[in-house]
Amino acid sequence: MENTEVEDQITLSALKFVCGDNEYVCRLCLSPTNNRYVNIEDTVKLQTRYYENSISYQNMLANLNVPEEPLLPQILCKNCAKITINCYLFQQLRQFSMDKWVKVLQLLKNSLSQLDTLKTDTQTAFLILNKTDNLVFTNHKSYEVKPKKVAILKEIMRSCRKYIQAQQKLKECICNECGEKFPTHFLLVKHIKAHNKTHNPCKECPKSFSTPTQLQEHMERVHYPKTLQCDKCSYMSSTLKILKSHENHYHIPAKCKLCNIEFLSRKALRAHLDNHNAKICSLCDKKFLNIHNFKVHINRCGITGYKPERYVCDICNKCYSSKNGLRSHLKTDHGFGKVLSCSWCNKKFDAISRLKDHIVKHTKERNFHCNLCDGQFVTYPALVYHIRLHTGERPFPCDLCDESFLSASRRMEHKKRKHIGPTKACTLCHMKFITSHQLSKHFQRHFNPNSKLFITKADLLELRKAGKQL
Repeated sequence: MENTEVEDQITLSALKFVCGDNEYVCRLCLSPTNNRYVNIEDTVKLQTRYYENSISYQNMLANLNVPEEPLLPQILCKNCAKITINCYLFQQLRQFSMDKWVKVLQLLKNSLSQLDTLKTDTQTAFLILNKTDNLVFTNHKSYEVKPKKVAILKEIMRSCRKYIQAQQKLKECICNECGEKFPTHFLLVKHIKAHNKTHNPCKECPKSFSTPTQLQEHMERVHYPKTLQCDKCSYMSSTLKILKSHENHYHIPAKCKLCNIEFLSRKALRAHLDNHNAKICSLCDKKFLNIHNFKVHINRCGITGYKPERYVCDICNKCYSSKNGLRSHLKTDHGFGKVLSCSWCNKKFDAISRLKDHIVKHTKERNFHCNLCDGQFVTYPALVYHIRLHTGERPFPCDLCDESFLSASRRMEHKKRKHIGPTKACTLCHMKFITSHQLSKHFQRHFNPNSKLFITKADLLELRKAGKQL
């Protein structure tokens, strides 16, 4: 009876969260937190003899194979927070223990291998183990050796060999569908999800998803009719879950624990936290808030040692950030492997899918059709952009304000126009523009006699004398 009552209380607590009656529910045990909770985005500093680092509860849960679900509660009760820390520390302790034992036993194994070079008349050998080298001393006298200790030592060495073999098998993870190998099981699972995307296609648009849950979330977010309106803004939602998530992100005040500044929403707090974690290039001192943009800049700026997995062509010394890029370069530019050529311009490709995407540029065939209207498009990205006009989906939010956009290029234009400001300067009149196209249009007006900005040859000569270059 007691177990039934506890289970009923847990179910009731979960239903209250789904219905929006109580938002303070623990993510793990589903019990009400009564305003005593820990946000999973909070960071805690762990310091033990075998592990020392600052990590968030969200990353700890991810390492413990707890899936990230933004629509579920994003808080933990005090007990579950302690359990999470202890489980994560036990995981680190296990890895620390195995690594140390393998290191010690491997050192001992290397030392014992030196005994094969001893003379046949040697009766006793003494080993001195160091971090750098191992010393072996021999003696012609015999000493008593306890057979029990020798048996224990052999058992330890046997267990060490089994562990190493198991680790090697784990590294040889092979996909059963395409035969591709992966160094870890995590990468294999991530790769298999890409195969499963075709198993859950959306009936309303060309998108496909790895799991039915992701498909259902997409349908609720994009295609379901939006009939619920937020009380504090004009946002419309199709379900109470999405509406509740919107309120948590945009209308609940949040405070920065590093500088004690309070913000109107959690999203504004996240944008502010990026300022604390800004990445600075050591060569040009440029600052980046986005880690992806920082890595792209690092590869272009030329910092050596930041990304050790550089792949360099031995023939022409071209560098690539991935092995697939180097493999494709060897096929298309140096003839190592079969390649496909375009019949229009003789450009070479290493995959039939890339060749088909390229041929469309010549034929202008509109093979992508919109299911919501009679629109036809040359490329799939153009179709996706068009469908977003129907659905109202704007998956590219600005990290400096609350606006969202249809594409990354539109978002970049918005940033330059609203936040960064014009950077393209005219060499004749010092006017600045946001895009190169606007600058080119303005520059042409200087040579149009019907324009107010027209510059005569005499004015050009004076500018050249003043040291200005066109």
